[in-house]
Amino acid sequence: MNVYRKSLIVQIMLFGIFVLIGGNVILNHFLGATLPWLSYVIIALLVVSGVLGFIIYRRPDTRVSVVTPKEMSVLRYLLYGYFFIYILQMILSGVQVVKANYLDLLNLATGSILMLVALYGIYVLFRILKIK
Repeated sequence: MNVYRKSLIVQIMLFGIFVLIGGNVILNHFLGATLPWLSYVIIALLVVSGVLGFIIYRRPDTRVSVVTPKEMSVLRYLLYGYFFIYILQMILSGVQVVKANYLDLLNLATGSILMLVALYGIYVLFRILKIK
């Protein structure tokens, strides 16, 4: 399948935002009470990256890359896995059944897994851009 290179760059930025969200899970859990302005910084970074992604996507670039069905399915499963873990983290952290010690472990583990999934997505996309 042929895909515009600028679309792949925007997807790399999207996975970069996912790394930021995974880090946000960890930072807000451990530092949210002492650094209340941290959420505003994260929101500002998300807005800036969204505007930058829109600007990159609107550029007139007609170069294409060939993406195999295997790479597309890997990216699809990475996105499904990311959102499943993120929603699971949101549900479990809101439930009062989880003890405080386990909540620390839950947020640390899910934030780390979210960042690893997003970094692997960036790696796959860079490999697509580099090879093709």
